[in-house]
Amino acid sequence: MANLVDFSSLNEMLYGDDRYIKEFAEAAVVSFNEFKESFKNLLIAKDEENLRKAGHKIKPVAQMLGLQQIIDEYEHAKALLWDENPDEGIQASIKKMNDICEQVCAELNGIIQ
Repeated sequence: MANLVDFSSLNEMLYGDDRYIKEFAEAAVVSFNEFKESFKNLLIAKDEENLRKAGHKIKPVAQMLGLQQIIDEYEHAKALLWDENPDEGIQASIKKMNDICEQVCAELNGIIQ
């Protein structure tokens, strides 16, 4: 399976400095794990306002790492909350976001080692 994280972009952004790359990766893992949990809880609670706040916090990091899948699924989840019957897609969206975040964290942990 291809990497989700754009490591060339990360390397370029941090001037190839391994120490900075590892620090950034560690912080990003924490951020993605927090976002994954918030996303799940807020989507279940149908709390669009706080879901939007959580999205605003993760979006810049996702963009820096070329993670359009996270942004797309976040936007899809907001649209689900606007639907009259959002329950049908909420669990699928939570699972998809969980899977994406798990893969991203695994990839980032791979460069922290």
